[in-house]
Amino acid sequence: MTEIPLEDIPTRWEIELEFVQSLANTQYLVYLAQQGYFKDPTFLNYLNYLNYWKDPKYSVFLVYPDCLHILTLLQSEQFRNELLNQNLTNMLYSDMVDYWKESLFKIENEKNQFDTNNQNQISNLQIQQNSPELKTSSSPDVIQESTA
Repeated sequence: MTEIPLEDIPTRWEIELEFVQSLANTQYLVYLAQQGYFKDPTFLNYLNYLNYWKDPKYSVFLVYPDCLHILTLLQSEQFRNELLNQNLTNMLYSDMVDYWKESLFKIENEKNQFDTNNQNQISNLQIQQNSPELKTSSSPDVIQESTA
């Protein structure tokens, strides 16, 4: 049997990070519910312990921040029981996808708006630089009309 190099063994922090983020996967939540994990007091204590990920100094490392919302929902026994209801998990999955689509759409719109504004500023600057009627003063922020 070969030994695993110590640097290849994930740290507790890395394991917890991966697990917390896995809570954003509705299929995994259903699996945990079907296997009875949400009835195990030790597992429920572990979920409660993981709430430290809500602290900004930890949450900044999360790629799937919606997992924190699920972690909060998992504190409710009613929610844990409802995870076996396929209608709820389908709705949860749909809501999560819609949220991500909406966020990506918003980011793309902001990027396009930023690009358009920058292009307009560049065009205006080029027009000003090429205009024979305008010349710049000693201050780059001030444009004066030419007296010529």
